[in-house]
Amino acid sequence: MPIERALTADEIREVGETLFGLAWQREMAKAVGVPRQSIGYYLKSGGVNGTQAAAIVGLLARAAAREQHLARQQQAALNARLDDIANLLHRFDSRIWPSVIDFD
Repeated sequence: MPIERALTADEIREVGETLFGLAWQREMAKAVGVPRQSIGYYLKSGGVNGTQAAAIVGLLARAAAREQHLARQQQAALNARLDDIANLLHRFDSRIWPSVIDFD
C-alpha cells in the first residue's frame, strides 16, 4: 500500500509565501503547472495529497537546490577575492616592512 503524502492548506500557503512573497498564488500555480484557480481550490479544500503534494514539495526542493548552488558560487567568488586581496597585502606589506631576518 503506497504512503500518502499530504500538505495542509497552511503548509501550502507557507511554501508559497516563502518562495514567492505575499502575492504567491499565481507564481506557484505557474511553477507547478496548474491553473491559478487550482491553488485556491487546494486552500479551500484543506490541502492536497498525491501528485499535487509531490509537485509542491518538488518545487520547494528545486528552490532549495538553486539557493544552495547560488550560495556556493557566491562563496567561491568571495574566497577568490579574499585570496587576491591577501596576496596584494602580503606583496605590499613585504615591501614596506622587509623581513628583519635575511635568509641569504
